[in-house]
This record gives sequence, C-alpha cells and structure tokens, in this order.
Amino acid sequence: MTISDKIQLGTIITTTAFSIIAIIISIRTLRQNSKMLEESTRPVLSIYGESIDTGNPSLYLVIKNFGTSTATISKFYYDFDFTNCYCTKGIDFLGKLKNCTIAPGQSRICLLEQRYIDRPVKFDIEYKSTTRTYNESFTVDIKAGVGMPSSKNKTPDMELQTISFTLQEMLQKNL
Repeated sequence: MTISDKIQLGTIITTTAFSIIAIIISIRTLRQNSKMLEESTRPVLSIYGESIDTGNPSLYLVIKNFGTSTATISKFYYDFDFTNCYCTKGIDFLGKLKNCTIAPGQSRICLLEQRYIDRPVKFDIEYKSTTRTYNESFTVDIKAGVGMPSSKNKTPDMELQTISFTLQEMLQKNL
C-alpha cells in the first residue's frame, strides 16, 4: 500500500466518522425539536378551585385547558364523594366530564357547596390530543385561597348592589 493509498484510506475513514457523528447529532436534534414542538402544541389540563363573590360567595371547581390544542377527557377519577357538594342533588356532574372536549383556553366549571369539602382531593385524569394520550395526577385543596378579602364598593341603591359586585368581581378576575 502506497502512501497515497494510506492518505486516501485515512481520509475516507475520517470523512465516514464525521458523517456518522453528523447523522447522530442530526437525529438527536430532530428528536429534541419533535419533543419541543409536541410540548408547545399539546393540551394542558389543570384543576383548581375558584371563588366568586357577587354578594353571595360561591365556590367552583374549574377544569381548564391551558394548552394550545384540544383535549378530550377519557378518564376522570377523584377520591372524594362530591354527592353532598353539588347544589343539585342526584346528578354526578363531575362524572359527566368523561368524553368531554375542552378547547384551548376553555374551561368547565362546577358549582360546589364548600362547607362539605373537608380535605384536599386527589384527581387522576387521562386526556387525549389528536396524537397522544396524557395522564395527570393532581392533589387539589379546592378551598385553599378562596374567600380572600377584597374591597368592593356598594352602590347607594340596594337593588344595584349585586350588579355592582358582579362587575367588580369580573374586573378583579381579569387583573
């Protein structure tokens, strides 16, 4: 083998090694980009309690999609008996969330009587996008942070008080 042949063989080996390294880097980059793209376009469901005070404080359980794509709930389990918490008895409102579709930014709310909620609730939820299935577990203290004091101005006429409080509450929620 001549020196020229050795140089050509060395060049071929070096070029092949660099090509393999470049292919590996490209594959890793594509996988990372795919994960980032999936994370940026996925649905993200969250569950929390929210209080609204329009003169009579109300507690709502909120299931909201904070993501950028639609979520369809396929499983919705919780370790608390909400039977006494619903304002209308005899209907399992949270059980009706199975197969519910929630668009980005959209939420489902359920009015609850807070006096019957005596502990944090564990939720297990499974939801689907068009391409993937997600499983989330939340332990939510639904009453945590509700009823925080805030200032509201009453109108001189009592019949306008509810309207005034409601508009002020809406303004505060948008801050």
